[in-house]
Amino acid sequence: MTLDEEAKAANEGFYNAFNAQSLTNMKEVWSDLDRISCIHPGWPPIHGYEPIINSWKGIFDNTDNMEIKLSDVETLISGDFAWVRCQENLFAITMSGVQASKVFATNLFQKVGEDWKMVLHHASHLPQA
Repeated sequence: MTLDEEAKAANEGFYNAFNAQSLTNMKEVWSDLDRISCIHPGWPPIHGYEPIINSWKGIFDNTDNMEIKLSDVETLISGDFAWVRCQENLFAITMSGVQASKVFATNLFQKVGEDWKMVLHHASHLPQA
């Protein structure tokens, strides 16, 4: 597997954990270093492993019937780092029907041994057409 394919697989692992709302899998995706960050759309930056995992727990505990499909996935590898930028196409079933939104995400992974671990997730809402 090429480094590009490995980075894309790591990114897919993140979104698989997100779609499955699996805190166990999300914990495996993230690096456990203190100098990691997560910025959810509309949230202030969160730094450090425990606060980031707690943010995902809160999201999973308060979210039902949501799926993310990716588009426009691009990667850039530099040394032990891989940037993955993509569009998150979010679909949620609510009482008023299916809600759709688009988010642009930049995910940064660091190679740790044989694994790519997430060190940054930054997501921002895109204007709706």
